[in-house]
Amino acid sequence: MQKIEKWRVKEFALILNELALLLKAGNTRDWANVFFHFHDESQKIISKDKFDLDSLSKLVKNIKNCFFGNSSFTNIVLRHENSEEKARINQSLYLTRARLLKILMDLEGRLVDYIN
Repeated sequence: MQKIEKWRVKEFALILNELALLLKAGNTRDWANVFFHFHDESQKIISKDKFDLDSLSKLVKNIKNCFFGNSSFTNIVLRHENSEEKARINQSLYLTRARLLKILMDLEGRLVDYIN
């Protein structure tokens, strides 16, 4: 039995795309491009008949690095001309980052091989 179901990786890819679109809408194109790249990588993993667990593991680790250390990703404030829209997209960013981090932790746990 496969440890990681295809639907989990599809959900992961959808959140990466959603996050990239939010970042683009908030005028942070550099970070948006990073997450569009991560989305492309996740799509390559999904497109294969059998998951490349090594590639998925590397992708998870690379994305997790955006949350820790000196990364500015956790402190981004999105910009928008309309103050109501700015508040909405920043709230969406906060929630989407939290969902992504939860999925990353779940995938990371499923990628670990436990030895009895």
